[in-house]
Amino acid sequence: MLNKLEIYFKRSLSVIGNILRNSNLSQNLIKGKYVKLYPKYTIIDTTIEDYSYVATNSNIRNTTIGKFCSIGPNFMCGLACHPINGVSTSPVFYSIRKQCGTTLHKSNKIEEFKNVKIGNDVFIGVNVLIIGGVNIGNGAVIGAGSVVTKDIPPYAIVGGVPAKVIKYRFSQNIIDEFEKLQWWNFPIEKLTKVEKYLFDVHGFIKNNNAF
Repeated sequence: MLNKLEIYFKRSLSVIGNILRNSNLSQNLIKGKYVKLYPKYTIIDTTIEDYSYVATNSNIRNTTIGKFCSIGPNFMCGLACHPINGVSTSPVFYSIRKQCGTTLHKSNKIEEFKNVKIGNDVFIGVNVLIIGGVNIGNGAVIGAGSVVTKDIPPYAIVGGVPAKVIKYRFSQNIIDEFEKLQWWNFPIEKLTKVEKYLFDVHGFIKNNNAF
């Protein structure tokens, strides 16, 4: 049988383990209303707008995320880049951030972190990486396991390594109408009626003035 000290020790380890598994880090994070972040996450220099959520185990930096976005687990976005055209790829020689505890230079030689912009109503699957400097259009869908290295047009469905356009969710005419309507900016009394036309795209476009 376990004595009291052993029981206390096991319970303490369990508590510490839960803290480590669920610890979060956020710096310069701006959230809109009804934004949900699931631990564990690291989010730095980022804005997340209304009605969006980010699933567990995310690492997001220098990113703007629009409204009504759905982001799956293990999302990596806007992380530092490493130059590959120099003698070394190590940040010891070009960064003053001291990633390994020291640096051999007095100022940054490159732009390590480039801004990422994710539009509205974007769906991102599990295990997606978006490199710095990329823009994701409204309504885009990024398939699981994708590595996004360049801009994605509105309402495109992309996948792969690197991610490529597979198809578009709607015809160009409908995409143009959605871009013009910008329904994600509707006031709450209009948003509640979007549900009525959720699976009737043509009806939604035709009757939007009735909202």
